[in-house]
Amino acid sequence: MVIEMHISLSNSKLGDKIPSFNLPAIVTCRCDAPCKKNCYACKGNWMYGNVQQSLKNNLNEFINNPEKLEKDVTEWINNGDIVYRFFRWFSSGDIVNKKFFEMMINIAKNSPDTKFLAFTKKFEIVNEFIANGGNIPDNLHIVFSGWGKSFKVDNPHNFPVAYVELKDPAENNIPEFAIPCQGSCKFCKSCWSLREGQAVYFKLH
Repeated sequence: MVIEMHISLSNSKLGDKIPSFNLPAIVTCRCDAPCKKNCYACKGNWMYGNVQQSLKNNLNEFINNPEKLEKDVTEWINNGDIVYRFFRWFSSGDIVNKKFFEMMINIAKNSPDTKFLAFTKKFEIVNEFIANGGNIPDNLHIVFSGWGKSFKVDNPHNFPVAYVELKDPAENNIPEFAIPCQGSCKFCKSCWSLREGQAVYFKLH
């Protein structure tokens, strides 16, 4: 069976110039992710049959042939016709495992003209990689994703953190210095340049 990977070029928030690679939500996310009940990737356009199939195809491609997926994504980004300066991992889903994260790093290394961005709650994968002496390329921007006071962000290496403005103000733990999301990446792209210790926050959507 031939499985085709899919890279999205149509996202109302990202705009039409920032491609994204997505995976099924929930099944690729951490088991205790507090955002499951309100996951935006489990409603609306994300639930269309063709969209769900593309997410499953991407995951199956990684499971069945990770080397081919790495090659295909790298070639797609460096196709010679269009230079994509920005790329987003996971508008839906999260880092599958250590091997997937290593693939992300290899793709970034082989695509030096592109800035990559990934929000993740799979802190342990990133932390273990760093603890074992791994180096993340400068063009791969990892942002740890928080969710209220009751969810601990394990961040010993001081990665930038994304917060969510929850409906209950008593549950929010957004630092005063956090940058508010403007609602569209098209003209902002601040998240691709966040540095150690910095933060951004989004409204619940």
